[in-house]
Amino acid sequence: MAPSKEAKRMRKAAERGSAAAQGKLGLCHLQGAEGLQIDHVRAVAFFRKAAAQGLVQAYNMLAACYDEGWGVDKNGVQAVAWWRQAADRGDVGAQQLVGRVYALGAQGVKKDLPLGKRYLELSAAQGDQAAVTLLKRLRKCLACGKLDVHRMICSQCRRVRYCDGQCQLVHWQSATDPHKLHCFKRRESAEAGGSSAEHADLSGGGN
Repeated sequence: MAPSKEAKRMRKAAERGSAAAQGKLGLCHLQGAEGLQIDHVRAVAFFRKAAAQGLVQAYNMLAACYDEGWGVDKNGVQAVAWWRQAADRGDVGAQQLVGRVYALGAQGVKKDLPLGKRYLELSAAQGDQAAVTLLKRLRKCLACGKLDVHRMICSQCRRVRYCDGQCQLVHWQSATDPHKLHCFKRRESAEAGGSSAEHADLSGGGN
């Protein structure tokens, strides 16, 4: 099948430096559209050209290529790096995705809850309901399950939330899955020779 007239037009525009045309040609080679053969390596090359000119869609497509291994070696960390560039330029879907990755620790990226929440809040502010839902879950009281808890966080690891000091004490001393076993600050203290009999600091912390 020969390239369509639209494909020929896009190619000429891409050769003149049009980022939009480069991005569209990348999609065509990725999908085998407009009479162009599926060629993931060529698609990535076009996306890189468009990304070099700041086309946000190209950032997202390069991220997808790294995430799926289309035309490049599969690499979750590289995928997130490209999605983050799109997120930093205001792309709501990329903000939600990057926020989720950092908040939960996925794609080979080290968990960074404050950073994840920052991106989720940016996405939620643009109306992304998935970001809103995840933010509420991240603000859940780990003892009673109440959502949208803001006032108290564990003062040691600063990663989990509670309604009040009583909920924190219940979770810290739980018979089934006590937070004391998971709080990385306490593990560091124990490894450094700190007393295992220390009581939890139940002072409230800000967000």
